[in-house]
Amino acid sequence: NICTNQGLLVTAATIYMSLLGVEGLERVAQHSHTNTLSLLTALTSIDGVKRLFTGPVFHEGLIQLPKAAAPVLEKLASENILGGYDTSRDYPELGNALLVCATEIHQPEDIEQFARSLRGALS
Repeated sequence: NICTNQGLLVTAATIYMSLLGVEGLERVAQHSHTNTLSLLTALTSIDGVKRLFTGPVFHEGLIQLPKAAAPVLEKLASENILGGYDTSRDYPELGNALLVCATEIHQPEDIEQFARSLRGALS
């Protein structure tokens, strides 16, 4: 039942945050923010990829691809990369937009691999 599932998620999140503490939660947020900026920089360095909405972000950003996002995501998935969210169904006015995210668990190598794989998927 959905209430039990929500209760379990809330309990897990509460335990995680209490174990992190205030300083730990701030560190996680800072790492997520830094990783997202690195990811957006790496992806927008690829020809034809540009950032939409250049305002401040926290841990996700929207990029415009030079081709449809669905086949790009399929190619990335074949390389075990969860490439983001294709916004075309919900926001067709954004065109070939892809919502990408980086969290505190991502390493610089992960971001580099994503960029390499995206470059290959777009070629």
